[in-house]
Amino acid sequence: MALGTNVARQPFKGLYIGYSLLGLWLVRVPYWSVRNLLPAWRPRRSWSILRCLQVSLARYFVQLGGKVGGVGRMPDHRALELGKGVDGLYVDGVPELVTGDVKKWADLAGVAPTRIPGYWYHKPGAHVVMGEQPRVGEKVVYCLHGGGYVSHSAHPATAYAAVPRALLAHTPALRRAFAIEYRLVGPGAHPFPAQLLDALAGYSYLVSTVGFSPENIIIVGDSAGANLALALTRYLVSYAGALPLLPAPPGALVLLSPWGDLTGSHDTPGSTAFRHAPSDFISAPGSNSSASVYAGPHGRALLANAYVSPASKDVEHVSFKGFPRTFISLGDAEILADQIETLRARLAADVGEARVETFVSKDACHDFLWFERFEPQRGEVLTAISSWIGSL
Repeated sequence: MALGTNVARQPFKGLYIGYSLLGLWLVRVPYWSVRNLLPAWRPRRSWSILRCLQVSLARYFVQLGGKVGGVGRMPDHRALELGKGVDGLYVDGVPELVTGDVKKWADLAGVAPTRIPGYWYHKPGAHVVMGEQPRVGEKVVYCLHGGGYVSHSAHPATAYAAVPRALLAHTPALRRAFAIEYRLVGPGAHPFPAQLLDALAGYSYLVSTVGFSPENIIIVGDSAGANLALALTRYLVSYAGALPLLPAPPGALVLLSPWGDLTGSHDTPGSTAFRHAPSDFISAPGSNSSASVYAGPHGRALLANAYVSPASKDVEHVSFKGFPRTFISLGDAEILADQIETLRARLAADVGEARVETFVSKDACHDFLWFERFEPQRGEVLTAISSWIGSL
């Protein structure tokens, strides 16, 4: 991801986007349509031409956004953006809950807990007042969005909103979800562990302010958000009892196409990082500079760390003891499939196979829950997640 290039600055950015979009519709889309005309020519024979175009367009806009620093304006941590149908509030940082290695890394990186926005999603017709105390036994979804730590937003007006809304619509046991607008990394800005500090603040808000019991919190993360969900859970497990106000770990995790290896140790010839490149819209993580930007002043050596890359082959003796029941979703056409299997195996080895549910969607790409028309795979996994949450 080419962060900080000249085309990320105006007026070059606008000109570059305009030129790129013109070429997209006049040249690329017609070419993709012809290239995928016959099933034998498509990345997956089961895909329609529209599915091929859907994935190609997603790949194109991910790459374009990486070059120009995002296509269009996106809400971020700097401001709470309210409006019609948007329920949100500021969440204060929790410096009193930061200790151990995370505090050491934060001091080294020059990042500190800060006030950030958070947004509530309510099930239509549930008649929920924002931030009201939970009913007895009520479960809540705590959402951490994906985007490689460099893009996207928790805001209800963005593409990510399709994920929490779908979970609420398909899961009778849920009435609401909360998503934190954690800080995104950029060249020289907000490196690790800024995002972990923000995720911790949102989790503490749900427990200490709203009043949810930790065992009734289900952390749902997709891609980089799943990486963050694992890091937050690791911190809560590692320092349980060390600080009087630190909440207990969550009751469950839902990891959607989790990014568990930022070191690129799975990106070898013959791996899914290469074999599945034609059927996915993201590039091999090891070739993505966002991982280096995320490491910041710590250097790339930090990436070989259980908090950052729990699935890396370069990180030995990663423990998941004390982790909660976990649901893992992935597509068998995504480039992260190999590293997700490593993560699943390590997790199951410590918590037990019975406590790790894995759902593999046939011919599905990375993080496909974002695509509202990625059917039948999307509906199938949402039904499976709903059933699993109902069994908790």
